[in-house]
Amino acid sequence: MSYSQIDSLFLSLIIFFGIFILGYLLKKIAYRYLVFISQKTKWAWDEVLLGSVGKIYYFWLFLLASHISLVFLPITDKSFTLINKILLIFFILSLCLFISRFIVSLIEIYLHQKTDLAPKVTLFEIIVKVIVFFIGFILILNILNINILPFITTLGIAGLAIGLALRDTLENFFAGIHLVLAKQIRPGDFIRLENGLEGVVEDITWRTTVIKQLQNNVIIIPNSKLAQSIIVNYHQPENNQTLIIPLTISYKHNLKEVEELILAFMNRFIKEHPLANKDFAPAVRYSGFGDSGINLNLLIQVKEPTDRFKLIHDFIMELDDYLKKHDIEIPYPIRKVYLESHRPNKEN
Repeated sequence: MSYSQIDSLFLSLIIFFGIFILGYLLKKIAYRYLVFISQKTKWAWDEVLLGSVGKIYYFWLFLLASHISLVFLPITDKSFTLINKILLIFFILSLCLFISRFIVSLIEIYLHQKTDLAPKVTLFEIIVKVIVFFIGFILILNILNINILPFITTLGIAGLAIGLALRDTLENFFAGIHLVLAKQIRPGDFIRLENGLEGVVEDITWRTTVIKQLQNNVIIIPNSKLAQSIIVNYHQPENNQTLIIPLTISYKHNLKEVEELILAFMNRFIKEHPLANKDFAPAVRYSGFGDSGINLNLLIQVKEPTDRFKLIHDFIMELDDYLKKHDIEIPYPIRKVYLESHRPNKEN
């Protein structure tokens, strides 16, 4: 290697490290200021943008420094073009990763604002990444001077064959899109299926929906099956769930006095219990004459459907003590049995 080549190599290294150090100092000075400014704005997209750039900034800085310092390297034009294409391919791949993460973050923020939840919808993430990286793949083929039209034609034929082979998978995929866009089921919703299983929707993926039961078990249901099921969503139209607690009192009591006593207890209970919806007016509704007493239903509301077991537990315990203190009798089932004696017929 000649002295001129050594000088060119040394100059290239100086330029590379100089650009890298300059970019590092620029981030230290300007990046924190931009983050501070973004936190003062009402929009969330600028914070997401800066956060996404911060994760990939040094890689882009490395590619830029490599591209500029490459001019001063003692290499042939063919090698220069080849290395530049490789750097450009890496930039396109990193740009696709950056754009997909940025779009997914914006979707999560939008869903959070619309549903007041912190949802996790893997389906959106998969769709965005497939679209963005497919565009990036087409650009890379164009950079490599590969004709795109035969590839697209082959891809279309292969897509048709794959679609026929993966009919069930595609059915689940589009059913998942329907579930998300219809907003009838959202991550964080507490639902009950027609077979009696219930739980909180954890995630809607490209093929299945994950439901976590209160017992900490996980139910995995194909999206197509879920889309065709009859579902009770306890979080729509609102989170509050009305609980109907049956009760029976003895016939000897005055119904109006019992109603007033129980309503007084329910108002106090709702005011003091943290899980009860304090905006709901409790109610006592007599429902019929039972075999051993008067049947009635007590109506209260719980803030979150998942807390209903705890609320009912506390309500029954306190109500039982309250009824005993006020001598309100909960009767036992009573049955009257009539026995008739029949004399056997005497045969002559």
